[in-house]
Amino acid sequence: MPEMQDCYLQPHICGSDKWCELNDHVSWNEGGTTTRGRCLEFQDRCASCSATAEEGNPFVIPGLIGTFEAKTSEDSRPFGSYIQRGTRCGPEDICTGDSIPVLPATCVERRSLPSDHDKPLQQKMYEWGKRLMRMGAFNWQRNQPGKGPKDQTAEGSTREEVHAGVNTILSGLWNPALWGRFENLTIESTYDELCCNWDNYTAQLSQFQKDRTGASYRFPMDPNAEEIGNAPSCLWCDFDGAYNDENPSIWSLVHALTFNLPMVLSEYQYTLLSSLPMWLREHLSCPLCRSHIEEHLIGLGVPTSRSGEAWAHFFWRAHNYVNEQSEVTRCGSQSCGWGPWETPESYNCAGVYRYAWFVPFPDAQRQWTVQIVV
Repeated sequence: MPEMQDCYLQPHICGSDKWCELNDHVSWNEGGTTTRGRCLEFQDRCASCSATAEEGNPFVIPGLIGTFEAKTSEDSRPFGSYIQRGTRCGPEDICTGDSIPVLPATCVERRSLPSDHDKPLQQKMYEWGKRLMRMGAFNWQRNQPGKGPKDQTAEGSTREEVHAGVNTILSGLWNPALWGRFENLTIESTYDELCCNWDNYTAQLSQFQKDRTGASYRFPMDPNAEEIGNAPSCLWCDFDGAYNDENPSIWSLVHALTFNLPMVLSEYQYTLLSSLPMWLREHLSCPLCRSHIEEHLIGLGVPTSRSGEAWAHFFWRAHNYVNEQSEVTRCGSQSCGWGPWETPESYNCAGVYRYAWFVPFPDAQRQWTVQIVV
């Protein structure tokens, strides 16, 4: 049996398709080697990975060829220990760790940020806030022909109560150092939007978008791309009066608010954040989405922490959980059964991923944290 090559003594022998696992052993010989390394293959995608990788594959500083424990806990090895379990995801993949309740630690494709991803600047914050103003919480199947942007039926709470609640949430979590003093949103600011069924809206759609799901079409890998990017915003006037991009825009707003919270929250901010999952459960326009709020957000354990970062982490984790189970991620559409785009039939959606879905926490921080320029 040939002797195993030591990648600690020869750091570059593993190549690009393997990684070097280091192990220590005690030696009483001053001339002996106390650290050894062996080349191991990366785990296949969808295979198990080491839960010690936590949010993702550990960042490797040039010259540090070993992967080590960077955090300590009651059930983990002490800081400075090498990861012993021989499972690590490839360079293009990432380990989910314990972030997704329905999955064991799994190697999945890393979802990279688009080059021109939306940034939480002041104008965008108000645009995303308008989605909250027009939350319908109305049954999608109830057709209301002839409705326009000024018409939106109350459901549960009055429209006035919903609008007041939106301004309460936004004003309390708003960071004035980044976005200026918060100006209350009004429903009238949404009246110049186009309805999704109007001819002057559908004329804006590319043929690619028309051939898919029209105003419902989503392309999460590059939402702003011409032709194949997301369908432009519009209102479902004949149904609940909500925006067609309500869900992704509300996620953007929640991330922007929580990634730019103070380090220590006031009790008022803590109360608002604690209430936000229930607010979404009651007012989201999509009935299917409302039905999953308990599972996807509340079931994860709403934080009791007054730490701003804890809340950013909570909603980041919840969003990945939602992405793992969404039809857009699995089938590339609001409807699994496209057919003309070689999309799997709806009953085959489980286990099929058209798009990468797991966003590492550092990437989310980079996208949603606003840097103050001094």
